[in-house]
Amino acid sequence: MPGRRALLALAAALALQLAGCGWERLYADPQSGPASAELRAIKVLPISERIGQRLELALREALNPTGEPTKPLYTLRTTLYYSLSSLGIQSQGTATLGKIDATASCYLSQNSTGQYLTNFTIHEQNSFELNPNQYSTVVGEDDAQTRSVAELNQEIVRRLTLFMEQRVAGNAAKKVEGAP
Repeated sequence: MPGRRALLALAAALALQLAGCGWERLYADPQSGPASAELRAIKVLPISERIGQRLELALREALNPTGEPTKPLYTLRTTLYYSLSSLGIQSQGTATLGKIDATASCYLSQNSTGQYLTNFTIHEQNSFELNPNQYSTVVGEDDAQTRSVAELNQEIVRRLTLFMEQRVAGNAAKKVEGAP
């Protein structure tokens, strides 16, 4: 079966090419990458408001999921702006949809020098249904806050992971070149 052999050879060649391309999963588990020790060394400062406390706890858990005691080398300051608005106004003047806007501005600094290393801003929106039943509205708003925190957390950790991986790779390159 020469056709089958050719197909297997082609598949092997493609696999070898992909193995050396430097491809990495963008949303990989940050603890499995080369920057995991650096991520564990980030101290997350308190964030105001209840939604900020949720984000703070989520970040601490995501950056150091094992809770391993680590000397903080970096400090993450996060300012969270949160607003609630009503959308979907009916002809009677009542709203049917609520919208949460959450914007997180993050600043990462190095503790030894106080120098800012990176900063970025992330914005997330989530909506929820406004019902005549107040309880379901409160539950819907809480769920929208939970989704906002999860999305902000994921994006902040992703950006910090990419930054730390680049930083670790840059430091490794300097060591190879013999630079201090």
